[in-house]
Amino acid sequence: MQLQMLVAVAEEGTLQRAAARVYRTAPAVSIAISKLEHEVGTLLLDRTHRQTFRLTAAGGVLADYARSLIALRDEALAAVEGIRNIERGQLCIGANQSMGEYLLPQLTQCFQQRYPGVKLKVVIGYSDAVLLALKHWELDIALVAGQPQDKDLRGHLLMRDRLVAIMSPRHRLAGRQMLRVQDLSAEPVIVLTATSELRERVASTFQRCHAALNVQVETGTLESIKKMAARDLGVGIVPRMCVHGEEASGELMVKTVEELREERMLWMVCRRTALSPACYAFMKIIKAELKSGPKVDAQGITSAKVSRSLRKSRPRPLR
Repeated sequence: MQLQMLVAVAEEGTLQRAAARVYRTAPAVSIAISKLEHEVGTLLLDRTHRQTFRLTAAGGVLADYARSLIALRDEALAAVEGIRNIERGQLCIGANQSMGEYLLPQLTQCFQQRYPGVKLKVVIGYSDAVLLALKHWELDIALVAGQPQDKDLRGHLLMRDRLVAIMSPRHRLAGRQMLRVQDLSAEPVIVLTATSELRERVASTFQRCHAALNVQVETGTLESIKKMAARDLGVGIVPRMCVHGEEASGELMVKTVEELREERMLWMVCRRTALSPACYAFMKIIKAELKSGPKVDAQGITSAKVSRSLRKSRPRPLR
């Protein structure tokens, strides 16, 4: 306020006009300038003329810096206001592969259409790594498989999915309605790398059924599993939500595996405190998109169930 008063006096020339500009009395402005002079240790105003004031050399230098500081303050407040109104800022989203590649594009498109000033940063990785990044404040929100166990994180159930076997229409098992794990033990299998939650689920199921898991190819992406299966390199095992397009076009045959009936719970996870307005807005868009139709609901969950799940676990706004 002292700097603002100094600039007002410099630009208005009189205490009265400067006081009116900063909504103070003339004596209050005079006292503030005197305190500022005491703080910097030199005179800032030439008071030889009673009616008007001129800046000293030191006053002119300080007034120039004061204008820059006031402008920077206004810019900072505008930036904060933009974040509060979701007009600017950045939202960092992490997701596992299935949700990151087959659900997140739709959600980010909806978010960008509504909040074009907010920049999005998307990180795709395995669920454990994504949750760790969220805990370390490297992400604002995460879409992962599995409910978080960390007490600092809050999970919201979004949808259910299951693993399926995929193969080319030419495969010898393509005509079967349902498969058993034993049917796949003699087949070359294409799966994600050993560090993924999906691979661990597949391996534990085969082990529980005392069936051999003949891994022909392990790869880092679900897209490569689909392309290899389509080229008859083996039977791929992927989340159901990943193959709607290829199944509809006939490029791949999608088969239920009896022993892989256990549903994968897919969660939206955030920290329990200090959520940004953009984070709340993204959560609201997820709720609206899942409620609007089944196109991202891999197991045909009704909109009412999804909506109830989100309402029950919705974080309370910060006060």
